Formats: sequence, structure tokens, C-alpha cells
Amino acid sequence: MPHIALRAIRALFPQVTRPVSTLPNEAQARALAALLVAQGQRALIHRTAAGFAVEVIA
Repeated sequence: MPHIALRAIRALFPQVTRPVSTLPNEAQARALAALLVAQGQRALIHRTAAGFAVEVIA
């Protein structure tokens, strides 16, 4: 049951992200994400056509 409730809450309240930067390689993206996490923010990394995008979950 908890899994179903979590899916329902995520459907009602989707997470919003704010782009921070697009970097050419994964190591730089991970370093930036680690810096953001150290500052107390939640970071997300994903691959794009131009490299790796780093976003902050608002």
C-alpha cells in the first residue's frame, strides 16, 4: 500500500526542476551536483545532446 500512496502523491504534486548548467562531461556535472548537495539543495543530473545537464529540484 505505501508504494501506491507514494505514486499517487507524486502524480498530484510533481517535482519541479530549475536548470543550473550544462557541462561537457559527467565528472564536471557530478562535481557541480556534489557542490549543490553540500549547500543543502537536491541536484539532478541527466544526459543531453550537448553533454550533461545539472538541475536543482525546487
